[in-house]
Amino acid sequence: MKKELNINHLTRVEGHGAVDIVIENSRLSEIRLRFTEGPRFFEVITRDRLYTEIPKIVSRICGICYVSHRLASVFAIEDAFGVKVNRGIELLRSLLTVGEFLESHSLHIYFLALPDYMGYPSTLAMVKDYPNVVKRGFKLKEVGNRIMKLIGGKTVHGENILVGGFASIPSREELEEVGRSLLKLIPEIESTLFFLDGLEYPEFESPHEIEMCLNSPSPSLFSSEVSLSDGTNFTKREYELFVREEVSPYSTAKVSKVKGKPFLIGPLARVNRLELHPKVLELTKRLKHSFPSKNSHLANLARAVELLDVAYRGVEFIEELLSLYPFEPKVEVNPREGTGFGVKEAPRGTLYHKYTFDSEGRCIGANIITPTAQLQSVIEDDLRALVETSLDSEDSEIKKRAEVLVRAYDP
Repeated sequence: MKKELNINHLTRVEGHGAVDIVIENSRLSEIRLRFTEGPRFFEVITRDRLYTEIPKIVSRICGICYVSHRLASVFAIEDAFGVKVNRGIELLRSLLTVGEFLESHSLHIYFLALPDYMGYPSTLAMVKDYPNVVKRGFKLKEVGNRIMKLIGGKTVHGENILVGGFASIPSREELEEVGRSLLKLIPEIESTLFFLDGLEYPEFESPHEIEMCLNSPSPSLFSSEVSLSDGTNFTKREYELFVREEVSPYSTAKVSKVKGKPFLIGPLARVNRLELHPKVLELTKRLKHSFPSKNSHLANLARAVELLDVAYRGVEFIEELLSLYPFEPKVEVNPREGTGFGVKEAPRGTLYHKYTFDSEGRCIGANIITPTAQLQSVIEDDLRALVETSLDSEDSEIKKRAEVLVRAYDP
């Protein structure tokens, strides 16, 4: 007997996706994770565009993590032109990333994932019974939005981020206010961390063998080197030699593999492998759930760990920024023929941008590898492992477990 279980629309994820599960004779026959957004051809759109236009265009790939796309493109363009920015600009970019992670991770934790574990269909349905939990989610998200608006220009698709730096920089008073906001937020994030640690997560072990992230202590600190959990390190220029993309016959997202295998990126891969801020590391020793872990559901807890890490580092970034203040917001940029590479940890995982320019600074070729494309294979393998251990369950329960697992990835 053959039956097919279909989740035609994954809810509470940032994008559009579906899952098809085919069961034959009480055995899993096939599983397909389909991303169903229409192709947008960003790599083609960038062709013949001046370098100044590229960051504006590619930031539209994602409204939630526009900062990561904009910065990855800026890193690649600066790499192509040999641009070196000052320390103040570097720190301001890191602080901007703090804002992005606060906004994105709190959005996912409180408004997308949490209802799964609290027994509610949505966060709005939780308000009556858990008003302070919901308020905390809004509070974390608001501080992240405020930082992105202050430094990026707007909360979504801000135009203040330029190749070579920024159009303008915040005042000392504005930076000091952000520092105070982050300090006030730290107890709220700690409460979030222990609250999530107290939830019951399904027992699960992902079959993935390889984890990948940038070789950096924190997602708010940048690096040009990529690190694999099997001990392999490679430079951003070697990215496409290791991360190979293939077209999927049933998904609009490409499928990426490393050494021919699916690989994990994102918050769980980073928390499993990165050197956390000392204050955060000390706090994680008190958690019921420990890292490293191969339980994909704990990506939600890993997000809370990262929230605390970036908040502490944000305070430190501001202290150093104030010691450098004032600094030049932008360095000179002289376009030249060449190819540049940019890598950055986005909230969902490692992001890669590559551009080739002519002597006038017009783009003649581009390649962008998103976290979504890199996660498809590992999520499919996880779904396969999950369903194979759930075949005795009701069809509705299998679909529910599958959706919760996909949502934990925030693909």
